[in-house]
Amino acid sequence: MSEGFFPQWALDRAVPDEVFARAYAALGGVRRAWIKKTVAQVHALAGPWGDPSRGSETEHRQGFVSRRRSRPVDCAALFLDASCVSAAQVAAAAVPMLLSGVPNLCAVRVLDGPPEADDVLAALELTGLETVLHLDEAGARRFMTFLVEAGAAAALFQGQGQALDGLRTAAGYAAPPLRLWRPFGVERVGVLADAGQRWDWATLGWVHGCAAIDVYGARTAIPDLPPGANRRPGGLRALLEGDYPVLYVPRPRLDEARDAAPLVLGPGQEGCWAWPGLDARLFRRHALTLADGPR
Repeated sequence: MSEGFFPQWALDRAVPDEVFARAYAALGGVRRAWIKKTVAQVHALAGPWGDPSRGSETEHRQGFVSRRRSRPVDCAALFLDASCVSAAQVAAAAVPMLLSGVPNLCAVRVLDGPPEADDVLAALELTGLETVLHLDEAGARRFMTFLVEAGAAAALFQGQGQALDGLRTAAGYAAPPLRLWRPFGVERVGVLADAGQRWDWATLGWVHGCAAIDVYGARTAIPDLPPGANRRPGGLRALLEGDYPVLYVPRPRLDEARDAAPLVLGPGQEGCWAWPGLDARLFRRHALTLADGPR
């Protein structure tokens, strides 16, 4: 835990170790493997971020010298509300935080009642983000006030509840403003069920527990569709015109689908996730110095 940075009243509300243990035990080996695969893939996509504090100097032919320096912000917090139930999506947001070089990290679950030993909590542990604060809405607002006063911080939000809307508004009024990230909403996903392609429907249902899953191209009944899944008329063209934030497409059709959604996933990726655009820039502060002539 970042005990020297975060306020003690917040750390007193950290999720106990025994709740983490129950969540990990309940997750099951298959889902645990999916989260580990997500962690490995996001780590590879992010790549090595190098020295957390780095700079460069350039002598320009226009007769001046520029010096650029960037370094991590002091802290980053991932806020999650009750509508955020996808362990894979949470893991995909936590890994870039952990790779960023930011020294003080935490997740904040904005929930009433006792801490929940669920898949989201297990995913946070598997990523290594184990400082998880369990706060009600009033506590979350108090913690956001702390981040605003701390100044150099990044705040990430996953969930669609009103509590997170209020927190984002408060963060936006900070001076200097906090670095904010909110992912695109995943309320519906599109899947192409071409002949011969067998999707892992149970895993899709787990990743998208609160989303509608629209299935195109199925010419016969699919007996194991998860709750929330619906067969839609048409094939690839109808799918691509559906304005989905994420598509699941058989490998031979990936090239046709790659520009139709922010995220396109092929077979074998049903339990994985990645957030396009979530990278080191969110977690860094930048400084620029200009001077005339050479050094």
